[in-house]
Amino acid sequence: MKTNDLLSLNVRELAAAVGAREVSASDVLEAYIAAAETSETDINAYITKTYDLAREQAQRVDARIAEGDALSLSGVPYAVKDNIAAAGVPLTCASEMLRNFVPPYSATVCERAEAAGGLMLGKTNLDEFAMGSSCEKSIFGATKNPLDPKKSAGGSSGGSAAAVAAYQAAWALGTDTGGSARQPAAFCGVCAMKPTYGTVSRYGLTEFASSLDTVCPITRSVADNAYILEILAGRDRRDMTTLGLTDEDKRYTEGIDGGVRGLTIALVNGYEAFADTETVRCIQRTAEVLCRLGAEIVSVDVPYLSEAVEIYLTVSAAEASSNLARYDGIRYGKSADDASVSARMKTSRSTGFGDEVKRRILTGTYALSSVLTGDYYRRIKSAQQTICGRIYDLFEKIDILLMPTTGGMAFDLGSFDENPTAMYGSDRFTVIGNLTGCPAISLPVGGDGHLPVGGMLMGNRRSEKMLYRAAFAVETELKDVIKGEYGHAE
Repeated sequence: MKTNDLLSLNVRELAAAVGAREVSASDVLEAYIAAAETSETDINAYITKTYDLAREQAQRVDARIAEGDALSLSGVPYAVKDNIAAAGVPLTCASEMLRNFVPPYSATVCERAEAAGGLMLGKTNLDEFAMGSSCEKSIFGATKNPLDPKKSAGGSSGGSAAAVAAYQAAWALGTDTGGSARQPAAFCGVCAMKPTYGTVSRYGLTEFASSLDTVCPITRSVADNAYILEILAGRDRRDMTTLGLTDEDKRYTEGIDGGVRGLTIALVNGYEAFADTETVRCIQRTAEVLCRLGAEIVSVDVPYLSEAVEIYLTVSAAEASSNLARYDGIRYGKSADDASVSARMKTSRSTGFGDEVKRRILTGTYALSSVLTGDYYRRIKSAQQTICGRIYDLFEKIDILLMPTTGGMAFDLGSFDENPTAMYGSDRFTVIGNLTGCPAISLPVGGDGHLPVGGMLMGNRRSEKMLYRAAFAVETELKDVIKGEYGHAE
């Protein structure tokens, strides 16, 4: 097959072609490497390229195929966000603090991807320690949007989303703490699912906010996303927060074309106040499509929508200040040469962390401080629990919430240099999913003629099958309509 033909195949088609020996895993890999090398200078999606490792993996896959052992991801190249561990590959978190760290272990998600026959192309760029929404806060420079290099690819999983959008990988692993996979997916015109908390193991993921962090598949289509999640999901004895899912629970692709007839899908009241004109138009059109396909469309109030970002920022900052305390230059992380222990710790943390990480550590430390006797944090956690209760109650009456992934399209690089905290507002719609542990999927639903608009479908815990079904229906119905509404990386 020609390179363009290989790149055009979806994940399942690619694995099937390799499994049927129509093309070798090595040939598929070289096609993706060539595509990555063509565009990487302009995009900066990767921090570390692992082409040699991928070639070794491809040889093993081809050997297994020759013995009649086809795998679910046979020869499918993928990328990994660089806050997820892969044995023997640098794990930097885009931070000076971990610039030289090489883990001796692999994350469960990487183990499962490799066991399924996947080929790891490299580690992708991110905002330092996954703290950001633009993929600019990296010691390796900003990742640029493949659709317009002057625009942000989104963050913190900007490298993973850009790599998929630019055909530098067939799919990618991202992470989502408050929208870090869904927002860049929306900016780059690809698909990202933040599954129910506990669906995918966090073993091997560098912790930001442990109660919110989720590993996510990023793909070019809804069906690909469901297919990847089937492989990644499931119990892991090394992460006791993982859910005990049955094989039936994990059949996310089963019935994906079943449509939305009979579902109650709710538009969020007042979302227009936080979205631009094109985003509102695309979301309204999505609602009309779902209605035409047989869903009942209603409007509902989402509790604490205006305050959700502030609640999220306090909870995540408090957990980050605790999780990042270990990086002191003595136990872990960059070590300074100062004579005393206290001076070494001060220098290591001052020079090892960037401004955004320091800002969140200070915020979290203050929220937990004895000065406030912990009362402020308790009140914030109480507000979070109130949100959870009201959202769960809401899902007793409706099936799916429909809203924008973000209030607008990809913004210019450098837009928030003078006021970095203003960027936090871009997570307004996405943080609800993390605070409640509920699944939410982002997919392209249109554009302004140049850049894509992301729409988000959110359901109750463990409703991924239903969300994939609804997203697949929207994608199928709007596919031809939106082709001309935003540019394509290819």
